Amino acid sequence: MTPLQADECDAICDAVRSAFRKIGNLYREITPIFARYGLTPPSPGVLARNLSEEIEVAIAQHCPAFQKGGTHHDLQRGREMWEVKICQRSGLTINQSATIAGEHYVIVNYATGPVRPTRIWVLWGARDEWFSPRRANANARALTFRDTPGTAIQVLYRVGIQRDRESWLPLPAEKRS
Repeated sequence: MTPLQADECDAICDAVRSAFRKIGNLYREITPIFARYGLTPPSPGVLARNLSEEIEVAIAQHCPAFQKGGTHHDLQRGREMWEVKICQRSGLTINQSATIAGEHYVIVNYATGPVRPTRIWVLWGARDEWFSPRRANANARALTFRDTPGTAIQVLYRVGIQRDRESWLPLPAEKRS
């Protein structure tokens, strides 16, 4: 596992900001159109589901160390496999059928109204036992922070709201936030 360089952290955050700016602009434009036809617009969360692919492409464009991944991984950095996950509010959930095999995750937590990222963080070397158990009638598993070592989590940036505007606050690598 090779730690992220400062320019890689910046590139990941730039990619996330760019993708969320696009989705925010789109949502502002489509909301009145839906209202004009008497329809309810899709929730920001529905629109955000497609963001991970935008972010993957943007990371590869902004950061030469990353390339688009193969069939089973979103990105690749050297021999390391990476996934990009977008999750509302906080935490990380994955599909129950996902195989966890030491890949790294870039996780973007977001809020709605307006749609904006609230935290960007990395989960290093994910292990299956860090996630909730598989259940017969569930289709998702959540990362259980109590079972995840602090050294496996690196917060890259966190959004703070000051006077109705976003400000990106760089944070040092930290266990939790």
